[in-house]
Amino acid sequence: MEKIIAELDDFNREKREDALLEIVKLIKAGKIGRTLEAKGYLNLHIHTFHSFNYKNWSPSRIVFEGWKTGLEFTGTVDFDTLAGLEETLYAGKLLGLKVVGGFETRAYLPELKDKVINSPKEPGIYYLCGKGFKKQPEEGSEEWKFFKEMKEIAQKRNKRVIEKLNEYLGEVSIDYKKDVLPLTPSNNPTERHIVVAYQKKSEKILGEKVDDFWADIFKMEKGKVEKLRKEKPEDFQELLRKKLIKYGGPGYIKPEPQNFPVFDKVVEMTEKAGGIPIGTWLDGTNPGEENPEELVELLKSKRIRGITIIPERNWNIKEQKEREIKVKNLHKFMEVCRKMEMPVICGTEMNKFGQPFVDNFKTEILSKYLPYFLESAEKLFFKKI
Repeated sequence: MEKIIAELDDFNREKREDALLEIVKLIKAGKIGRTLEAKGYLNLHIHTFHSFNYKNWSPSRIVFEGWKTGLEFTGTVDFDTLAGLEETLYAGKLLGLKVVGGFETRAYLPELKDKVINSPKEPGIYYLCGKGFKKQPEEGSEEWKFFKEMKEIAQKRNKRVIEKLNEYLGEVSIDYKKDVLPLTPSNNPTERHIVVAYQKKSEKILGEKVDDFWADIFKMEKGKVEKLRKEKPEDFQELLRKKLIKYGGPGYIKPEPQNFPVFDKVVEMTEKAGGIPIGTWLDGTNPGEENPEELVELLKSKRIRGITIIPERNWNIKEQKEREIKVKNLHKFMEVCRKMEMPVICGTEMNKFGQPFVDNFKTEILSKYLPYFLESAEKLFFKKI
Protein backbone atom coordinates (compact mmCIF):
# COMPACT_ATOMS: atom_id res chain seq x y z
CA MET A 1 0.00 0.00 0.00
CA GLU A 2 2.74 2.46 0.97
CA LYS A 3 4.64 1.60 -2.20
CA ILE A 4 1.62 2.38 -4.39
CA ILE A 5 1.05 5.70 -2.63
CA ALA A 6 4.74 6.55 -2.99
CA GLU A 7 4.48 5.93 -6.73
CA LEU A 8 2.08 8.87 -6.92
CA ASP A 9 5.22 11.01 -6.63
CA ASP A 10 7.21 9.34 -9.41
CA PHE A 11 8.51 11.81 -11.98
CA ASN A 12 7.11 9.55 -14.71
CA ARG A 13 3.55 10.69 -15.52
CA GLU A 14 2.40 7.22 -16.63
CA LYS A 15 3.56 5.61 -13.38
CA ARG A 16 1.70 8.25 -11.37
CA GLU A 17 -1.46 7.67 -13.36
CA ASP A 18 -1.22 3.89 -12.97
CA ALA A 19 -0.73 4.32 -9.21
CA LEU A 20 -3.72 6.64 -8.97
CA LEU A 21 -5.96 4.20 -10.85
CA GLU A 22 -4.81 1.39 -8.57
CA ILE A 23 -5.56 3.51 -5.51
CA VAL A 24 -9.07 4.20 -6.80
CA LYS A 25 -9.60 0.43 -7.12
CA LEU A 26 -8.36 -0.11 -3.56
CA ILE A 27 -10.67 2.62 -2.29
CA LYS A 28 -13.65 1.01 -3.97
CA ALA A 29 -12.62 -2.34 -2.50
CA GLY A 30 -12.54 -0.81 0.97
CA LYS A 31 -8.78 -1.31 1.39
CA ILE A 32 -7.95 2.39 1.65
CA GLY A 33 -9.99 4.50 4.03
CA ARG A 34 -10.23 8.14 5.01
CA THR A 35 -8.99 9.68 8.24
CA LEU A 36 -11.26 12.72 7.80
CA GLU A 37 -9.06 14.64 10.24
CA ALA A 38 -9.45 17.75 8.06
CA LYS A 39 -13.11 17.27 7.23
CA GLY A 40 -14.78 20.50 6.16
CA TYR A 41 -11.48 22.36 5.84
CA LEU A 42 -9.70 23.66 2.75
CA ASN A 43 -6.26 24.23 1.31
CA LEU A 44 -6.26 26.01 -2.04
CA HIS A 45 -2.59 26.90 -2.25
CA ILE A 46 -0.27 23.89 -2.29
CA HIS A 47 2.86 23.87 -4.44
CA THR A 48 3.59 20.59 -6.23
CA PHE A 49 6.90 19.09 -7.32
CA HIS A 50 6.52 21.06 -10.56
CA SER A 51 7.87 24.05 -8.66
CA PHE A 52 8.86 22.98 -5.13
CA ASN A 53 7.08 20.86 -2.54
CA TYR A 54 9.24 19.99 0.45
CA LYS A 55 7.77 16.48 0.51
CA ASN A 56 8.20 16.24 -3.26
CA TRP A 57 4.48 15.57 -3.70
CA SER A 58 2.87 15.46 -7.14
CA PRO A 59 -0.56 16.91 -7.96
CA SER A 60 -2.02 13.39 -7.69
CA ARG A 61 -0.51 12.87 -4.25
CA ILE A 62 -1.81 16.22 -3.03
CA VAL A 63 -5.33 15.51 -4.25
CA PHE A 64 -5.20 12.02 -2.72
CA GLU A 65 -4.10 13.46 0.63
CA GLY A 66 -6.91 16.00 0.37
CA TRP A 67 -9.43 13.21 -0.22
CA LYS A 68 -8.01 11.07 2.57
CA THR A 69 -8.09 13.81 5.19
CA GLY A 70 -11.52 15.08 4.16
CA LEU A 71 -10.72 18.49 2.72
CA GLU A 72 -13.72 20.26 1.24
CA PHE A 73 -11.55 21.97 -1.39
CA THR A 74 -8.00 21.15 -2.50
CA GLY A 75 -5.92 23.37 -4.75
CA THR A 76 -2.50 23.09 -6.37
CA VAL A 77 -0.37 25.96 -7.59
CA ASP A 78 3.08 26.21 -9.13
CA PHE A 79 5.44 29.05 -9.87
CA ASP A 80 5.29 30.26 -13.47
CA THR A 81 3.67 27.15 -14.92
CA LEU A 82 0.38 25.30 -15.32
CA ALA A 83 2.21 21.98 -15.54
CA GLY A 84 0.23 20.52 -12.63
CA LEU A 85 -3.21 21.61 -13.83
CA GLU A 86 -4.43 18.65 -15.89
CA GLU A 87 -3.24 16.09 -13.34
CA THR A 88 -4.93 17.99 -10.52
CA LEU A 89 -8.24 18.05 -12.38
CA TYR A 90 -7.94 14.38 -13.37
CA ALA A 91 -7.17 13.24 -9.83
CA GLY A 92 -10.02 15.33 -8.46
CA LYS A 93 -12.45 13.76 -10.92
CA LEU A 94 -11.35 10.21 -10.07
CA LEU A 95 -11.53 10.79 -6.33
CA GLY A 96 -14.69 12.88 -6.36
CA LEU A 97 -13.06 15.91 -4.77
CA LYS A 98 -13.53 19.59 -5.56
CA VAL A 99 -10.14 20.76 -6.83
CA VAL A 100 -8.58 23.91 -8.24
CA GLY A 101 -5.40 24.21 -10.29
CA GLY A 102 -3.34 27.25 -11.12
CA PHE A 103 -0.07 29.16 -11.08
CA GLU A 104 1.71 31.78 -9.02
CA THR A 105 4.19 34.34 -10.26
CA ARG A 106 5.95 37.49 -9.18
CA ALA A 107 4.65 40.37 -11.27
CA TYR A 108 5.61 44.02 -11.65
CA LEU A 109 2.88 46.35 -10.35
CA PRO A 110 3.63 49.90 -11.66
CA GLU A 111 1.11 51.61 -9.36
CA LEU A 112 3.19 50.54 -6.34
CA LYS A 113 6.61 50.61 -8.00
CA ASP A 114 8.17 52.50 -5.07
CA LYS A 115 6.64 50.40 -2.30
CA VAL A 116 7.47 46.96 -0.95
CA ILE A 117 4.19 45.01 -1.14
CA ASN A 118 4.43 41.28 -0.38
CA SER A 119 7.82 40.36 -1.84
CA PRO A 120 10.28 41.35 0.92
CA LYS A 121 12.67 44.17 0.03
CA GLU A 122 11.47 44.23 -3.59
CA PRO A 123 9.53 47.42 -4.38
CA GLY A 124 6.84 47.03 -7.02
CA ILE A 125 6.97 43.24 -7.08
CA TYR A 126 3.73 41.44 -6.25
CA TYR A 127 2.89 37.76 -5.86
CA LEU A 128 0.00 37.15 -8.26
CA CYS A 129 -1.97 33.99 -8.99
CA GLY A 130 -4.25 32.59 -11.64
CA LYS A 131 -6.52 29.80 -10.41
CA GLY A 132 -9.58 27.84 -11.45
CA PHE A 133 -8.47 26.93 -14.99
CA LYS A 134 -10.46 24.18 -16.68
CA LYS A 135 -7.79 23.25 -19.21
CA GLN A 136 -4.36 24.16 -20.53
CA PRO A 137 -4.19 27.04 -23.03
CA GLU A 138 -4.37 25.81 -26.60
CA GLU A 139 -0.90 25.38 -28.05
CA GLY A 140 0.06 28.29 -30.27
CA SER A 141 -2.57 30.63 -28.80
CA GLU A 142 -1.70 34.09 -27.49
CA GLU A 143 -2.16 32.96 -23.90
CA TRP A 144 -0.09 29.80 -24.49
CA LYS A 145 2.76 31.96 -25.81
CA PHE A 146 2.44 34.27 -22.82
CA PHE A 147 2.64 31.48 -20.24
CA LYS A 148 5.60 30.04 -22.11
CA GLU A 149 7.29 33.44 -21.98
CA MET A 150 6.42 33.87 -18.28
CA LYS A 151 8.21 30.61 -17.49
CA GLU A 152 11.17 31.63 -19.64
CA ILE A 153 11.47 34.96 -17.80
CA ALA A 154 11.62 33.14 -14.47
CA GLN A 155 14.16 30.62 -15.73
CA LYS A 156 16.28 33.40 -17.20
CA ARG A 157 16.42 34.91 -13.70
CA ASN A 158 17.42 31.54 -12.27
CA LYS A 159 20.20 31.10 -14.82
CA ARG A 160 21.53 34.55 -13.97
CA VAL A 161 21.48 33.64 -10.27
CA ILE A 162 23.52 30.52 -11.04
CA GLU A 163 26.01 32.49 -13.14
CA LYS A 164 26.60 34.92 -10.29
CA LEU A 165 26.87 32.18 -7.67
CA ASN A 166 29.21 30.02 -9.74
CA GLU A 167 31.53 33.00 -10.04
CA TYR A 168 31.30 33.66 -6.29
CA LEU A 169 31.59 30.07 -5.04
CA GLY A 170 34.40 29.03 -7.36
CA GLU A 171 35.00 25.28 -7.19
CA VAL A 172 31.42 24.60 -6.05
CA SER A 173 29.76 25.44 -9.33
CA ILE A 174 26.68 23.80 -10.80
CA ASP A 175 25.39 23.18 -14.30
CA TYR A 176 21.81 24.29 -14.97
CA LYS A 177 20.97 21.36 -17.26
CA LYS A 178 22.80 18.59 -15.40
CA ASP A 179 22.35 19.60 -11.76
CA VAL A 180 19.16 21.67 -11.60
CA LEU A 181 16.67 20.62 -14.27
CA PRO A 182 16.55 16.96 -13.13
CA LEU A 183 15.18 18.10 -9.74
CA THR A 184 11.76 18.87 -11.24
CA PRO A 185 9.70 16.77 -13.71
CA SER A 186 8.68 19.75 -15.85
CA ASN A 187 11.96 21.65 -16.22
CA ASN A 188 10.68 24.37 -13.92
CA PRO A 189 13.22 24.78 -11.10
CA THR A 190 12.91 27.47 -8.44
CA GLU A 191 15.36 29.13 -6.08
CA ARG A 192 14.94 26.24 -3.67
CA HIS A 193 15.96 23.73 -6.34
CA ILE A 194 19.06 25.81 -7.00
CA VAL A 195 19.91 25.68 -3.31
CA VAL A 196 19.48 21.89 -3.23
CA ALA A 197 21.77 21.59 -6.25
CA TYR A 198 24.53 23.64 -4.59
CA GLN A 199 24.29 21.62 -1.39
CA LYS A 200 24.52 18.31 -3.28
CA LYS A 201 27.41 19.49 -5.43
CA SER A 202 29.37 20.81 -2.46
CA GLU A 203 28.99 17.51 -0.60
CA LYS A 204 30.00 15.54 -3.69
CA ILE A 205 33.17 17.39 -4.59
CA LEU A 206 34.37 18.57 -1.16
CA GLY A 207 33.65 15.53 0.98
CA GLU A 208 34.92 16.06 4.53
CA LYS A 209 35.90 19.64 3.74
CA VAL A 210 32.33 20.69 2.92
CA ASP A 211 31.65 22.24 6.33
CA ASP A 212 34.90 24.22 6.23
CA PHE A 213 33.78 25.63 2.89
CA TRP A 214 30.34 26.76 4.04
CA ALA A 215 31.66 28.00 7.37
CA ASP A 216 33.97 30.32 5.46
CA ILE A 217 31.15 31.46 3.14
CA PHE A 218 28.72 32.12 6.02
CA LYS A 219 31.34 33.42 8.46
CA MET A 220 30.12 30.85 10.99
CA GLU A 221 31.81 28.29 13.22
CA LYS A 222 32.40 24.99 11.44
CA GLY A 223 30.72 23.05 14.24
CA LYS A 224 27.49 25.01 13.88
CA VAL A 225 27.46 24.55 10.10
CA GLU A 226 28.11 20.82 10.38
CA LYS A 227 25.39 20.31 12.98
CA LEU A 228 22.89 22.27 10.92
CA ARG A 229 23.72 20.45 7.69
CA LYS A 230 23.55 16.97 9.22
CA GLU A 231 20.76 17.34 11.78
CA LYS A 232 18.52 19.93 10.15
CA PRO A 233 19.18 19.87 6.40
CA GLU A 234 15.99 21.81 5.75
CA ASP A 235 17.24 24.70 7.92
CA PHE A 236 20.63 24.48 6.24
CA GLN A 237 18.98 24.88 2.84
CA GLU A 238 16.97 27.88 4.09
CA LEU A 239 20.24 29.40 5.30
CA LEU A 240 21.83 28.81 1.89
CA ARG A 241 18.90 30.53 0.20
CA LYS A 242 18.98 33.47 2.59
CA LYS A 243 22.74 34.00 2.42
CA LEU A 244 23.24 33.33 -1.28
CA ILE A 245 20.10 34.28 -3.22
CA LYS A 246 17.91 36.62 -1.22
CA TYR A 247 18.46 40.36 -0.74
CA GLY A 248 22.11 41.16 -0.04
CA GLY A 249 23.39 37.78 -1.19
CA PRO A 250 25.94 37.32 -4.02
CA GLY A 251 23.29 35.71 -6.25
CA TYR A 252 20.60 38.30 -5.64
CA ILE A 253 18.91 39.72 -8.74
CA LYS A 254 17.67 43.27 -8.36
CA PRO A 255 13.93 43.49 -9.16
CA GLU A 256 13.99 45.38 -12.45
CA PRO A 257 10.64 45.56 -14.33
CA GLN A 258 12.06 43.68 -17.33
CA ASN A 259 12.83 40.70 -15.09
CA PHE A 260 9.16 40.13 -14.24
CA PRO A 261 5.88 39.87 -16.17
CA VAL A 262 3.65 42.95 -15.92
CA PHE A 263 0.67 42.65 -13.56
CA ASP A 264 -2.00 43.74 -16.07
CA LYS A 265 -0.73 41.36 -18.74
CA VAL A 266 -0.81 38.42 -16.33
CA VAL A 267 -4.41 39.27 -15.44
CA GLU A 268 -5.40 39.61 -19.08
CA MET A 269 -3.85 36.30 -20.15
CA THR A 270 -5.24 34.50 -17.09
CA GLU A 271 -8.75 35.56 -18.03
CA LYS A 272 -8.20 34.76 -21.68
CA ALA A 273 -7.08 31.24 -20.72
CA GLY A 274 -10.24 30.73 -18.67
CA GLY A 275 -8.69 31.29 -15.24
CA ILE A 276 -9.52 33.66 -12.40
CA PRO A 277 -7.00 36.35 -11.37
CA ILE A 278 -6.30 35.96 -7.66
CA GLY A 279 -4.23 38.35 -5.60
CA THR A 280 -2.21 37.58 -2.47
CA TRP A 281 -1.68 39.19 0.91
CA LEU A 282 1.29 38.56 3.17
CA ASP A 283 0.96 40.09 6.64
CA GLY A 284 0.28 43.83 6.42
CA THR A 285 3.72 44.88 7.66
CA ASN A 286 5.08 46.29 4.39
CA PRO A 287 4.21 49.78 3.05
CA GLY A 288 2.22 48.38 0.12
CA GLU A 289 -0.05 46.44 2.47
CA GLU A 290 -0.34 48.84 5.41
CA ASN A 291 -3.62 50.28 4.13
CA PRO A 292 -5.81 47.27 3.26
CA GLU A 293 -8.68 49.41 1.96
CA GLU A 294 -6.47 51.08 -0.63
CA LEU A 295 -4.86 47.79 -1.62
CA VAL A 296 -8.15 45.93 -2.05
CA GLU A 297 -9.60 48.86 -4.00
CA LEU A 298 -6.57 48.86 -6.31
CA LEU A 299 -6.77 45.08 -6.81
CA LYS A 300 -10.49 45.30 -7.57
CA SER A 301 -9.85 48.01 -10.15
CA LYS A 302 -7.34 45.67 -11.81
CA ARG A 303 -9.88 42.81 -12.08
CA ILE A 304 -8.62 40.74 -9.15
CA ARG A 305 -11.56 38.61 -7.99
CA GLY A 306 -10.18 37.04 -4.84
CA ILE A 307 -7.17 37.05 -2.53
CA THR A 308 -5.07 34.17 -1.20
CA ILE A 309 -3.52 34.33 2.27
CA ILE A 310 -1.19 31.97 4.14
CA PRO A 311 -2.62 32.05 7.71
CA GLU A 312 0.34 30.23 9.28
CA ARG A 313 2.47 33.28 8.61
CA ASN A 314 0.10 35.48 10.58
CA TRP A 315 -0.49 33.64 13.84
CA ASN A 316 1.89 30.68 14.30
CA ILE A 317 4.79 32.88 15.38
CA LYS A 318 7.08 32.32 18.36
CA GLU A 319 7.98 35.95 19.07
CA GLN A 320 5.01 37.38 20.98
CA LYS A 321 5.24 41.01 19.85
CA GLU A 322 5.53 40.05 16.18
CA ARG A 323 2.63 37.64 16.61
CA GLU A 324 0.40 40.33 18.14
CA ILE A 325 1.14 42.74 15.30
CA LYS A 326 0.46 40.20 12.56
CA VAL A 327 -2.68 38.80 14.16
CA LYS A 328 -4.02 42.35 14.48
CA ASN A 329 -3.20 42.98 10.82
CA LEU A 330 -4.94 39.75 9.83
CA HIS A 331 -8.12 40.75 11.65
CA LYS A 332 -8.09 44.18 10.02
CA PHE A 333 -7.49 42.73 6.57
CA MET A 334 -10.29 40.16 6.89
CA GLU A 335 -12.68 42.83 8.15
CA VAL A 336 -11.89 45.02 5.14
CA CYS A 337 -12.32 42.15 2.67
CA ARG A 338 -15.69 41.23 4.15
CA LYS A 339 -16.82 44.85 4.04
CA MET A 340 -15.63 45.30 0.45
CA GLU A 341 -16.98 41.89 -0.59
CA MET A 342 -13.57 40.58 -1.65
CA PRO A 343 -13.44 36.77 -1.46
CA VAL A 344 -10.53 35.36 0.56
CA ILE A 345 -9.13 31.84 0.26
CA CYS A 346 -6.19 30.27 2.03
CA GLY A 347 -3.55 27.56 1.98
CA THR A 348 -0.28 26.42 3.51
CA GLU A 349 2.04 26.41 0.44
CA MET A 350 4.16 23.38 1.46
CA ASN A 351 7.10 24.85 -0.43
CA LYS A 352 9.01 25.48 2.79
CA PHE A 353 10.06 22.73 5.16
CA GLY A 354 7.69 22.15 8.05
CA GLN A 355 4.60 23.81 6.62
CA PRO A 356 1.51 21.70 7.44
CA PHE A 357 -0.79 20.07 4.92
CA VAL A 358 -3.76 21.96 6.30
CA ASP A 359 -4.26 24.98 8.53
CA ASN A 360 -5.29 24.55 12.15
CA PHE A 361 -8.80 25.91 11.91
CA LYS A 362 -9.49 24.87 15.48
CA THR A 363 -7.54 27.86 16.74
CA GLU A 364 -9.65 30.77 17.92
CA ILE A 365 -7.92 33.09 15.46
CA LEU A 366 -8.81 31.07 12.35
CA SER A 367 -12.02 29.28 13.31
CA LYS A 368 -14.13 32.39 12.87
CA TYR A 369 -12.82 32.90 9.34
CA LEU A 370 -13.30 29.33 8.11
CA PRO A 371 -16.91 29.92 6.95
CA TYR A 372 -15.79 32.94 4.90
CA PHE A 373 -12.91 30.97 3.35
CA LEU A 374 -15.27 28.16 2.36
CA GLU A 375 -17.91 30.57 1.07
CA SER A 376 -15.25 32.41 -0.96
CA ALA A 377 -13.97 29.18 -2.52
CA GLU A 378 -17.45 28.07 -3.49
CA LYS A 379 -18.26 31.47 -4.97
CA LEU A 380 -15.02 31.83 -6.90
CA PHE A 381 -14.59 28.36 -8.35
CA PHE A 382 -17.72 26.27 -8.08
CA LYS A 383 -20.63 28.64 -8.66
CA LYS A 384 -21.39 31.07 -11.43
CA ILE A 385 -20.85 34.62 -10.25
